[in-house]
Amino acid sequence: MQEGTRYVIIPLWYRAGECGCLRSIIVFAREEKIMKRFIVAALVAVLASACSGIATKNFKVFVEPPDSVITVVSGAELKELKYRSPATITAAVPTDAAGSSKAVLTVSRENYKTQIIPLRDIKDGQTLNIKLEPGIRYRFSYRLISPVVSDTLQFRDSTIAVSFMFGDRSFQLRFENLTARNVKILWERSEYTDTNGQSHRLMHSGIRFQDRNNPIPDQIVQPRSSLQEAVIPISKVYFVQEKKIYSVRPLFELNTAAGLKGKAINLFIPVEVNRAIIPYNFKIQITDSVKEAIEG
Repeated sequence: MQEGTRYVIIPLWYRAGECGCLRSIIVFAREEKIMKRFIVAALVAVLASACSGIATKNFKVFVEPPDSVITVVSGAELKELKYRSPATITAAVPTDAAGSSKAVLTVSRENYKTQIIPLRDIKDGQTLNIKLEPGIRYRFSYRLISPVVSDTLQFRDSTIAVSFMFGDRSFQLRFENLTARNVKILWERSEYTDTNGQSHRLMHSGIRFQDRNNPIPDQIVQPRSSLQEAVIPISKVYFVQEKKIYSVRPLFELNTAAGLKGKAINLFIPVEVNRAIIPYNFKIQITDSVKEAIEG
């Protein structure tokens, strides 16, 4: 500074960037107009700059399918950490534009569409419920191989006529009573045996999900009449705690679907007619499994 020239020391405090860092500068102001212009220009430049700060966020993540991989990239060094659902996460989110654009939450699983969420869009204390959509699907073909062979999945004897139609999460059963007496379907004794040989209790669409673990009542089919039910293995039904709703898993998981061709499932559906129990075992083979991409 020049001798004989008057200066004013001006302490200035400002809040820089999204992080809210409070910084100070000291400006030595000479009492000439040109110096005042310089001070104004310097302040504008300083205030426009942002600090490279960090905002800490805590949140929870619930994912379906639950074995999906949760990856979080966060912190000043943008380190990568992996989690499993349900996950309680503490993330350090850079507040500068360049860093915040790279700080993300990624949820991925083989054969499913990946979801990417910027951490800056997640609120502190938020609970995220993320359901991945399949990226592929499989079309299955079936054939009844016992007690008769039928490509149309139909069976008929002197007592009943049944047919099956399979969906992703259940199968439709059409049941016809061919007799002049009541036929009772013994649902509590009925079973579904999957491709791994594991047995599962069955429920039908007349049973509420919350009652699935109770004994399933017998179902009476009147003489010369029929009914149609959606039938579900009880083990496929589960309660989503964070959403307070019930959901149903697919009959066949995507990670095993490719190898199901040639394998078989079994439906054991006993009925009672005139106090006599007839045990029907329907063995159904998967004759084809075709992989398809899901667009969109």
